[in-house]
Amino acid sequence: MSVTEDQNSDIDIDIESPFVDPEEEEPTTPVPSTTEVLSKETRKLRKKKILDSDDEVKPTPPPPVAAAAGSSRSKSRSRQMTEEIKEIVTEEVVTEEIVTEEIVEEEISEELKEQQFADLFMNYNSLTDHQIDHIDTDDLMDEVDRLSPLRKTLSKRKKKTTDKKSRTTSAKKLAIVKSEIISKYLEKKTMEPYDPEKVKQLALENPDGYWKFDADTDDSNMIDLINSDHPLIALPLDICDQGAVTGMTLSEDGTLLVTFCNIGAIKIWDIQNGLVCLRHIRDHAETQIDEFYCGQILPAADGLLVTGGKLKNRHRWSAEDNDNHILPCPIKIFNLITGERIAKLDGHTEEILCIKAVVFKGKNYLISTSQDGYIIKWHMSEDWTTLLDSTPMVDGVTCMAFTVSFVPNTGNKYFLAACDEHLRLYDFEQATLLQTFEDIYSSYCDCGKFVNWVDQPNQSVSDIEKKVNALAVTESSSSNSSSSSGSSSSTEPMQIDSEPTPFAWFISRGAEMCDVSDGVSSKPNSCTLHKLVYPNKVGGKFELQTIQKYTHEDYHANSWLVKITSNGRYILAPTIYGQIFVFNMSTGKVSAIIKEHEDIEVRDVIFHPYMPLIFSSSDDGYVKVYTYENEIKQEED
Repeated sequence: MSVTEDQNSDIDIDIESPFVDPEEEEPTTPVPSTTEVLSKETRKLRKKKILDSDDEVKPTPPPPVAAAAGSSRSKSRSRQMTEEIKEIVTEEVVTEEIVTEEIVEEEISEELKEQQFADLFMNYNSLTDHQIDHIDTDDLMDEVDRLSPLRKTLSKRKKKTTDKKSRTTSAKKLAIVKSEIISKYLEKKTMEPYDPEKVKQLALENPDGYWKFDADTDDSNMIDLINSDHPLIALPLDICDQGAVTGMTLSEDGTLLVTFCNIGAIKIWDIQNGLVCLRHIRDHAETQIDEFYCGQILPAADGLLVTGGKLKNRHRWSAEDNDNHILPCPIKIFNLITGERIAKLDGHTEEILCIKAVVFKGKNYLISTSQDGYIIKWHMSEDWTTLLDSTPMVDGVTCMAFTVSFVPNTGNKYFLAACDEHLRLYDFEQATLLQTFEDIYSSYCDCGKFVNWVDQPNQSVSDIEKKVNALAVTESSSSNSSSSSGSSSSTEPMQIDSEPTPFAWFISRGAEMCDVSDGVSSKPNSCTLHKLVYPNKVGGKFELQTIQKYTHEDYHANSWLVKITSNGRYILAPTIYGQIFVFNMSTGKVSAIIKEHEDIEVRDVIFHPYMPLIFSSSDDGYVKVYTYENEIKQEED
């Protein structure tokens, strides 16, 4: 697929009048239509679409999250785990002197300098969200540079010296004790073995939402074939933000697109109405620096959106990260209609990489992963606004999980997580690690999801029966010919169980060792198609088979927070150069290369479930929307 010029890469902004007239209607681009019934959230957002006037009124700070009824009478699983660990090792206490560097700031002699910064901040803080979107950030930074320095060079106090040998010994003891604590806890904890019959019953009682739409779904117009005979083109839409668009999600009914930006902005777009922006959400109660990476519109909730990302200290710089100092990163829940933050869940100490809503045995849960190495299960109230309990997954190791995907047809009891360079299988109900499939990639495995491979090879049970029965008859005839006349032997064909062993297809993406330079590897990246075979007996183990590798000499994607997707026939894999590689799942070959973004990381890509649309977001700040060329011609006609 040929490279096309980005029509939105150069936008002139009038610095004298940077704000758009709220009365002026933005031109819309026709989007392939659909007859789907609109959700309650979409109807409310369209009815309330007075974006500029809404954003001028900042919502009041949200009240604290309400305590769950009866929570004082029941301890959380994490507290129980902590108490059990304390009982196991009451005497194994290792004390280690923590040495920190204290940063001393010299006093500011001129109050005028401080007032300059205060005036600039107040001017910027008084703007509405719609006005902020139209400010050139480069001009803003130039204005800051012209101000006098607020503080002098920071000076460091002399470190408090300690015995090096003592620190090393303490660190080793601490690591050993931590390992022993986890091991003893796991030994004490009763592990529930896999039971095929129980899992089958659980799946019947709690069916998951997999395979509702794919390339072969009859009543869906999802993008199917992608090749030279069926090329895709980008719609001339202006879907953008002032920073990198790090993630996206669709509403359950497919009428809304939500984009997450690393400048602390969330935007809601109306897919069926020219992809106009219905709502711009910021956490006005947040005093620190917000970055949003991921999120999901909560199911069966009255217009609620759960989000995760990074929270940074506005007043402290980290030389190690070359960025503002990171703070504990909360999960935030917003009301889509009003834009207010209605709940905040604290638990992760670093940025949140993935968050999903799941219903297990009729109860609401969130599951989140973070760079702090923890996967946390959050038990939520019926309306998703109150935290009832939180439980970290116990795995005995520190891993950084990028994504999680629940195993199909298990009632959401099990999930696979892309952790480090491995894939790890967890029991969601027990909050424990079951199995680790090691060394999938050389550096780390940062994305994985279950798919319905629509072109999977067919090896029916009848074909297997024929082979086995033919072998049985041959062996039986040979035995009869060599036996005595008085003996008898059965010539009945061998019977086998006609019910096949359950399995699921899983795709993963991995990064390779960067041996050339930062972010660049001499070895191309690859995606992998796996077959996860379920146990067929109580206490059995899952088996992960490698079926197909997908790679290309120009496929490089060594950035984190990069997601792949599939319609069951193709895998869409973004790169660090603004491309999207399209791999044919059956042949393993590249059928197309889509290039509409600038030469920078593409972070996320999504198939629309029932419309002929594909969405991609990038660090260039744009979301591109692709469809078939003939779809546009039909709409114009």
